[in-house]
Amino acid sequence: MGVRKKIITDKSEIEKLLQQAEVCHLSMIDLDGTPYTIAMNFGFRDNCFYFHSGPGGKKLELLEKNPNVCISLAFDTELFVRHENVACSYSMLYKSVVAKGKAVFVVDPDEKREQLNIVMKQYTQKEDYKYNDPAVNNVVLFKVECTEITAHHRGVM
Repeated sequence: MGVRKKIITDKSEIEKLLQQAEVCHLSMIDLDGTPYTIAMNFGFRDNCFYFHSGPGGKKLELLEKNPNVCISLAFDTELFVRHENVACSYSMLYKSVVAKGKAVFVVDPDEKREQLNIVMKQYTQKEDYKYNDPAVNNVVLFKVECTEITAHHRGVM
């Protein structure tokens, strides 16, 4: 019994994996050129990640200056041990996804409603929520169309 890593590039397989995830990490470039990463809720559909935020804040400022992002997710993690007394025999089993793209802000109210439902479906399996105008007007939505996306499954094979 060995641990193997499988690289997944099939978009439908990746989409199925992403349905299991709850939190992603969105990495941006800070104003001083260094990386800046935050955890976020998300939705995913048709090769795009969807995000929502309150108005203002550092991430929105950074995305306006430089829309290039990297998104990473890890889930179904489990410590794997071959020999309890041998440190080098410890390993981590996991599923992960890494994607790159550019953030694009969404301003159209109907698109915002649609994208809020994509995010809600990630967590509730429902996507027919109704939103009042003040809520839609006050939320900031952006999407990231993936220019690169790959997944890994590291498990016992």
